[in-house]
Amino acid sequence: MIKFKKTNRALTEVGKTLRVKLQDELKFQKHNATGRLSSSLKYNVIKRGMSVLNITSSVSYWRAVNNPKFAKTPNYNAIASWARAKKGIESTPAAITRIYAKMLRKGYGQPYVFWTEGNSLRRTNFAGYVANKFSKQVAIKLAPSIGEDVASMIREKIKNNTKAKVR
Repeated sequence: MIKFKKTNRALTEVGKTLRVKLQDELKFQKHNATGRLSSSLKYNVIKRGMSVLNITSSVSYWRAVNNPKFAKTPNYNAIASWARAKKGIESTPAAITRIYAKMLRKGYGQPYVFWTEGNSLRRTNFAGYVANKFSKQVAIKLAPSIGEDVASMIREKIKNNTKAKVR
């Protein structure tokens, strides 16, 4: 049985780093109205067989934030909550109804745009962006640990299969 002791440690460090980077990207994309999505991001290293790093969120709307086309129809209550939490947006029933109607008219799945920075702001695919941006750093972080674990496994196999002493 292969023991990925060092790889598991490295995956835990990578999980911490990626969680912080995802939270930073959510902030950059202005998706922190309430902070629930950002604070709900958790990482977990599954240590059975091949080690796996999972980053999950307990909030149900993370897929819609990451990809607006995921949701089929707008949710009036979600729009109302978002408008109340977002500073600078009128949260009267009439204003919420206008936002809701605009989303229906323009086709839901098109992000509702409310920002002052202009159209250069990324508003979707926060998870994909972070994964692509930091993939090389993750590989550089994991490679030595995987190498050490594989070398340790080979040493064990050689030690068990021969009577020669291996250091």
